[in-house]
Amino acid sequence: MVSLALIFGFMFFMGFGVPISMALGLAALLALLVSGNTGFLFVIPQQMVEGVDHPSLVAIPFFLLAGNLMNVSGLTDKIFNFAAACIGHVRGGLAQVNVLSNMVMAGISGAAVADCAGLGVIAVPAMEKRGYTRPFAAAITVAAAVIGPIIPPSIPFVIYAYMAETSVGRMFLAGIAPGIIIGIGLIITNYLL
Repeated sequence: MVSLALIFGFMFFMGFGVPISMALGLAALLALLVSGNTGFLFVIPQQMVEGVDHPSLVAIPFFLLAGNLMNVSGLTDKIFNFAAACIGHVRGGLAQVNVLSNMVMAGISGAAVADCAGLGVIAVPAMEKRGYTRPFAAAITVAAAVIGPIIPPSIPFVIYAYMAETSVGRMFLAGIAPGIIIGIGLIITNYLL
């Protein structure tokens, strides 16, 4: 009976357009009420508070704040210009610049969405002006933004380290080489294309 309440409660809330996280929570609350274990309702807020009560999780909003500040202050333009000075002369110039600037941005923001939103506004129009097609420019921007969660500081690494109770520093060290290899792979692909 409890599992039916959980499943049908979830489907009911989803049917009314409730966000998934809220639908899961409300369905679990409904299942607790159906089971008659209302004495355990205090566990829900307690677990919610304990779930986010960890110092390393404080880094996540600061990474997002850093990404937003970089967009507002114009730092993303400077990152793009720096990458253009470093690698813009190579074959596939702006596509190479896009990848390198995403690698630099990944070392600051820690999120793929922040990288894509911050540099996409600059890179895609600049690539279109130089003759690249809009789908190609968007594809390079999105593919290069995937480096964001790999090169430290990385929001998914912080969350994984918290959940697995491992060292955040070791997770960051583990992400450096794969992030650089992915970036080099994208640069080689751009050169060949």
